[in-house]
Amino acid sequence: MKNLVLASLFLGLLLSCQTEVKENTETTEERFLLIVAHPDDETAIGPVLAKYAKEHPVHLIIATNGDLGVTEHAGIPAGDSLVQIRKKEAICSCEKLGINPPVFLGLKDQLEMKDMGKYYGQLDLMKTLIKKEIDRIKPSKILTFGPDGDTGHPDHRMVGIITTEIYLREGLSREVDLYYYGWTKKQAAKYWDWNLNYLADEEFNYRISFSEAEEQQALESITCYQSQYSEEEIDRWIKLEQEDQENVLYFRKFHTEYNLQTEL
Repeated sequence: MKNLVLASLFLGLLLSCQTEVKENTETTEERFLLIVAHPDDETAIGPVLAKYAKEHPVHLIIATNGDLGVTEHAGIPAGDSLVQIRKKEAICSCEKLGINPPVFLGLKDQLEMKDMGKYYGQLDLMKTLIKKEIDRIKPSKILTFGPDGDTGHPDHRMVGIITTEIYLREGLSREVDLYYYGWTKKQAAKYWDWNLNYLADEEFNYRISFSEAEEQQALESITCYQSQYSEEEIDRWIKLEQEDQENVLYFRKFHTEYNLQTEL
């Protein structure tokens, strides 16, 4: 009788352990991954990155090395010296936002567009490297450029296109959500001289609010990019953001229809 009781207790303990293990393996942590073209692109949605970084891992992939991002005020020539400076600036920005250090893919700025052979080589390499990092990071949510490409920069558009291609090619839609960030017409008008592209308000299906503290983190991250923005430009940027009390950013979630249809 004693042995029967002990066996029952052991069996109950074993079943409870198995149940606990099963529950733990089914619990998945949200991981955010932002994929952009240049060091400083992440500043566009800095407050949202700071918001989610409080509770979740937030990762950043920067596709190009920014070696052609020459500005008159900084006087830094194109090339390796500028690449190293922009890397440090991006690391600084991530620290301010509270997200993971950036992953640099090291592709050429402007993706060698002047030489079609090299350009296609850069695109193939981008596909390989982004796929590799998605496999490593295993995000639950990917954020990137939509077809509008923010300012419409060709690198922006191509990074968004390649990311979407991988998302569809690898059948990630059942496990990973894909979001495009963009601007409303009102937001684009705020920076009238930046030539921001915009979407009709009703095309966005996510309106993400953020706190003043999260906005402040984002504003501090902007100050990291001394090679890209003059002191006057940074001051103006910060002033415009502080004057805007709406404190929201907009996203469009990419949707895949799983029911196969036979007519368009």
